[in-house]
Amino acid sequence: MANNTGRMSISVSPEKQAKLDAIAATADRSRSYIVNEAIDHYLDLYEWQTRRIEERLERAQSGEAKWIPHEEVFDKLEAKIKDRIECGQS
Repeated sequence: MANNTGRMSISVSPEKQAKLDAIAATADRSRSYIVNEAIDHYLDLYEWQTRRIEERLERAQSGEAKWIPHEEVFDKLEAKIKDRIECGQS
């Protein structure tokens, strides 16, 4: 059976390597497996973020988007934070 994987060499700090080794030992997997899983998760997240950004840019450029002034957003957030602080102190 042919090996269809590519080889890649990276450098990590000793602390990261120790953490990877600990995860691999706990999961009873190889360090390579753990790193590949992490890369898969990163690539999935990156693709999701890229799609969301592209969707939002298309929406903004289409004229469908509702634009809210910065001051209004800031005021709403400030009020929400103030409410949460006051509720927590009651």
